[in-house]
Amino acid sequence: MDTCYNRGRMPPRIAGLALLLMAAVTPAAAQPAATPLTLADALTRAREAAPALAAVRARIEGARAARLRAGRPLNPLVELRSENWASRAPGGLPLDVFATVTQTVELGGKRGARRGVAEAGVNSAAATETLIWREIARAVTADYLSALRARDQARALATHAESLAEATRVMGRRVAVGSAPEAELLKLRTEEARAVVDRTRAELAAARALATLGAALGADVTADALQRPVVPAVPADAALAASHPELLAAATAVDSARATLALERARGVPDVAVNAGVKRTSGFNTGVAAVTVPIPLFDRNGVARALADGQVRAAEQEREATERRLRGVLAASRAAATTLSGRAAEAHQLLVDPARGARDAARAAFAAGAMDVLRLLDAERVFIDAALVTLELEIDAVAAVIEARLAAGEEPLP
Repeated sequence: MDTCYNRGRMPPRIAGLALLLMAAVTPAAAQPAATPLTLADALTRAREAAPALAAVRARIEGARAARLRAGRPLNPLVELRSENWASRAPGGLPLDVFATVTQTVELGGKRGARRGVAEAGVNSAAATETLIWREIARAVTADYLSALRARDQARALATHAESLAEATRVMGRRVAVGSAPEAELLKLRTEEARAVVDRTRAELAAARALATLGAALGADVTADALQRPVVPAVPADAALAASHPELLAAATAVDSARATLALERARGVPDVAVNAGVKRTSGFNTGVAAVTVPIPLFDRNGVARALADGQVRAAEQEREATERRLRGVLAASRAAATTLSGRAAEAHQLLVDPARGARDAARAAFAAGAMDVLRLLDAERVFIDAALVTLELEIDAVAAVIEARLAAGEEPLP
């Protein structure tokens, strides 16, 4: 038998593993208290710092500038022409010179139709901004809650490991004096090592989520800065908000298709070209004027009109499909949020408090020598499992309510 067992110390391999894991998760030096970062703060910073939002805002500005110029008339055409250059024989024709200006006069409401297309482009860009913000808010919320979940799991497991370490020291003394079998000491050491490993894994998960969150916010975020959010209010009813990003995007798609159809119909009406100017022939200056009218005998922009009409009908059907899908998502999200919120509110009373009472009683009995290791470990496991399940439930409730609010078209937090 290894003498280190009799002295109540951890075997070298297990001790080395524990020290390595503890070193990986223990800070090198005390750090100043981190500035609190609530979920609301994180969302605000993300809205200000997100390059994707800055990009879509630039597109909105461009669309607005284009709207101001969309209704301008077409440019005039200036023509300088001379004739009879090859007539050099005696008695040939004199050189004729023409200077004319041609202006196309648009008919059928083309200028107004172009303004409508530009206006639809502005609305479409604005709807895209709300869609992008919703996805950013969803991602930031997920990273924030993931980091918070992992951090609190690591803290709970750290406390659990400390409790097992104390029980291991007690059992080590008993083994040293021969009042307890060495097998029970090994069980405690194994459970302690497992708790350390679980804690390390949780802290690594928190670090990953914090790195992603920090990238979204454009700043470094520490685990200690995170604050546990209260469960927001579940959406009051199953009605979709009129400002729902996906509904707005679907509606603007219909408007854009209709504006394009109106423009293509207007292009089916022929435009009139007015030409006027002067000419010089045989030493005489005279005026010229002409009106050019295309005859819409074979084509009135029929191909483009047919395609645009199909796009309108398709966009209307897609809007209906989007609304139906969103209603289903909202109903499911509200049900999940309501259920999880109710469960989270009673989790401590139903899970943690009884498990804590059983654990405390087991610890007292073990300290008095009236309980074996297996029963102590069972009580410890029941408590840590209850604590972790409650933590998961509380975080899941927050995530479910935020998802329900997003499904309803509301902001993530009230």
